[in-house]
Amino acid sequence: MSPRNGLRTVLALGAAGGLALLAWSGPGTRGQIFLWPVAEKTVAVAAEAGWVDTGVDVALGETLVLRASGEINLQKGNPEAVCGPEGLDLVTVDQPIPDVNLGALVGKFARLVASHTDEDSGQEIKDEIFVLFLVGAERVVEVPFAGRLYLGINENVLKDNAGEFTVALSRRSN
Repeated sequence: MSPRNGLRTVLALGAAGGLALLAWSGPGTRGQIFLWPVAEKTVAVAAEAGWVDTGVDVALGETLVLRASGEINLQKGNPEAVCGPEGLDLVTVDQPIPDVNLGALVGKFARLVASHTDEDSGQEIKDEIFVLFLVGAERVVEVPFAGRLYLGINENVLKDNAGEFTVALSRRSN
């Protein structure tokens, strides 16, 4: 990368610090320094998987930085149904977050309240409190309560989907 692009130095401070130091120098700047979180976990979110448990427990007030890449198809064989983490410019009433683009990468903070087994089906039923939010290609979000982070696709019909998003997750101290 040439000095004309502005980025002069990138130095990782180590996994324990979880930050990268960037020194910026370019026209009109005097050498600004930024601390940026380094991804501590990468999660694959398959388009047909439903909610993916990231394995990340979160705390009230914690700030998460999520960056997504990749491509999914919301209807195998239909080139018009291919999208990135921002989804398609289309909304339906039958999706987890109705006012967010269909197929967009979304997140869920959830805390289990109780669980029981359905007598008829034998399936485990989980009662939880949760908050849904748009991730898209990049999102900085403050955690509203202690719980677990899940990631998914903003669509309810998943069996005909293909592809996956790759999400880099990092935490930033407040």
